[in-house]
Amino acid sequence: MTTPALRGLTDLAHDGTIRDGLLAQLDVARERLAELQRRRDETVGALAAELEDVARLETMSMTRILASLRGRRDLDLDQERAEAEAARYAAAEAEARRTTAQQQVDVLEARVAELGDLDARRAALLEQRAAEVAADPAMAATAERVDEVAAELGVRLAEREQVEEALMAAGYAQRALSEAAAHLGGAGDWATFDTFFGGGVFTDMAKYDRLDRAAVLMRDADAALDHLATELADVGMQHVGDVGIGQLTGFFDVWFDNIFSDWAVRDRIRRAAERVAEVQAAVQGTAAALHERLSACDAEVERLTRAREELLGA
Repeated sequence: MTTPALRGLTDLAHDGTIRDGLLAQLDVARERLAELQRRRDETVGALAAELEDVARLETMSMTRILASLRGRRDLDLDQERAEAEAARYAAAEAEARRTTAQQQVDVLEARVAELGDLDARRAALLEQRAAEVAADPAMAATAERVDEVAAELGVRLAEREQVEEALMAAGYAQRALSEAAAHLGGAGDWATFDTFFGGGVFTDMAKYDRLDRAAVLMRDADAALDHLATELADVGMQHVGDVGIGQLTGFFDVWFDNIFSDWAVRDRIRRAAERVAEVQAAVQGTAAALHERLSACDAEVERLTRAREELLGA
């Protein structure tokens, strides 16, 4: 018969393994937060510089006079304003990602704190277990082995839980990448059509909408991959990287003539689609490895459960 202390030892081993995993996740999450903090600071600095450039051309200055004499003031000012908007977009995105990373760190720290003082629980359980064995001399012969099996079972149950969470994260990442890949493929076909057959204002608006949607989907994929990287930390597997493509935004066409602009958009879409395909393959391989780990965990849980029953029935 499984005693309260034995169940407690299994739960304790489970929680200890979960805590170790959470601490591994925290290392990854804190490293990511520091990286995103640096990126946020860089983009804020770049935005400040771009806004200074706009202000310099908008106010009476030698720069404005020289630009006017060259007949380029309006062109230069439009360019500086567009670059400032691009910098503003980049800074806002960087801040949003930093905020999300901070929230993830906060959640992980809270989960670690919720587990409480495991050392104190262990001491109390060992004392309780000793009392159980003393009260029933028949337990003494197998008590040590039963305790070992109980603890090992808790570890394997926790490992299975961690692998299941990583598999869920891999599933989210696969869906986000698939959606991005499907959209990029359609956008790529459309951009090629526009390059060779021309397009009017409605076509241009449709392109901007497609690029904005692509940017959203790429950010979603990156967020899903960030989450997967954290979940993989506690099962000892390396992350697969992120999408790694810059923003696909509509300000591109402000600067270039239609032919160059269309080819630039097409090339950006092509590179984004290639990178997404690479990461899709990596996530698929990771998911396959996780399924193997899950099967192994299930087998171990079954073996240990059977061993515990046999020992307790001896």
